[in-house]
Amino acid sequence: MLFLDQGIGIVEEAQPFIAMATPLLVACVALLIALRYGLSEVFGKSYLVYGLANFSVFLAEFIYYAYDVIYEIDPYPSVADIFFFAVYPLIIFHIILNFRFFKSKITIKQKAILFAIPLIITLLYSNYSLQEFGEANFDFYYGLIFVAGASITLSLAAFGALVFRGGLLGTVWTLLFFGVLVFTIADVWYYYLEVIGEYHLLHPVNLF
Repeated sequence: MLFLDQGIGIVEEAQPFIAMATPLLVACVALLIALRYGLSEVFGKSYLVYGLANFSVFLAEFIYYAYDVIYEIDPYPSVADIFFFAVYPLIIFHIILNFRFFKSKITIKQKAILFAIPLIITLLYSNYSLQEFGEANFDFYYGLIFVAGASITLSLAAFGALVFRGGLLGTVWTLLFFGVLVFTIADVWYYYLEVIGEYHLLHPVNLF
């Protein structure tokens, strides 16, 4: 039991560094792909944007850690949020570049899913947050911006997985969808934790 507790403690302490190292590694790989293919539409431009999105996550995690641990300043809200939010438009741009290149017909069902996902996620977050706050205050609207951004990104990733399913790009889009899904779960979970005041740097949500 002692060994298990020590192992769990090591994992918890390593969480902030894993949260920084993972997006930095992905950013480096994506930028290498972009450099290899130059200004080509998909493997050049879109992976450059994807690399910048992950580098933005790294910067956000690093700044958050510096505020919280090094300077002992409350990092919510902080400059880190600028880089956290930048992830959404960058990933969305990455997905749109792929859509434009691999043109495909869009059905009414797919369009419905595209609009339903962000609407449902945003409404669920709004409902829980308003119950906790009792009013639409700054924290409610601040969290809502990020949850909406994450849910729109998830919607586009799900849309891509549907459009390209069964084809050569099906597996790639499925992986992207599940990656964005985990990231969205983390975002919604994190902002709800901030709402109820239970978030801390070693919380399991960081692994997501």
